[in-house]
Amino acid sequence: MRYNIFLILAMLVSTEASLLYAQADSARLEAAFRFQDGVYAGREQLLANRPAHTWDSLNVRLAANPEKYRAQAEYLRHKRTGQDLGRGEVWGIVIDGLPYILLEEEQSNGAMAFAGLRVRGRICYYRFEEDRVREVEITAYNPLTGKPFRKAAVQRPETVEVERIFDLATGQAGPLDLPTVRQLIAGDAQLLRSLEEQEAPVGSERLYKIVLIYDDRNPLWLPVGEAVKNNK
Repeated sequence: MRYNIFLILAMLVSTEASLLYAQADSARLEAAFRFQDGVYAGREQLLANRPAHTWDSLNVRLAANPEKYRAQAEYLRHKRTGQDLGRGEVWGIVIDGLPYILLEEEQSNGAMAFAGLRVRGRICYYRFEEDRVREVEITAYNPLTGKPFRKAAVQRPETVEVERIFDLATGQAGPLDLPTVRQLIAGDAQLLRSLEEQEAPVGSERLYKIVLIYDDRNPLWLPVGEAVKNNK
């Protein structure tokens, strides 16, 4: 009997020690969390907080504006081989602990453009500006009669703001709209019910707040990088 009690106590102590060790080597993903700097080839690497390439292994020419959550890289080049990393080898980068996601639209000078994650949690959020062409119908009027006599479609360039979200754990992603948010918060029945009960049209501002609430209620814990642990 005493042996069984001792065994149970030993197991409890071992389990508690394992949990404490795990907590010491991980941290909740939130605004203060600092990712390891470098180049990430995919979402899974960001989830593991382990870059495919650290900055000290590359020659790079890039500029970043953390206040505007923008970054641009003219090239990312292997020091050892002298070869550039292609777009297929880059999913995102981390500069000073802040992740930036590679955008599909290439800059006019061929540089890679990145948007910083403004919300970092189980659901991440970023936004960026994109140049698009919109077709507009114009009408020509007869100056004598004032009546329309010709219609034509013309294309006009415009800059639009794009908002996107993705689940860091699963990879589900989409625009910041009702269908995407509904899909990503499906695991939180109470929050989903609250969203479904909204009578007025749910705009992007309300959806953004829903994302923040979801992240607060559903924390994601990630490994702490070696550089971060060494600075403690």
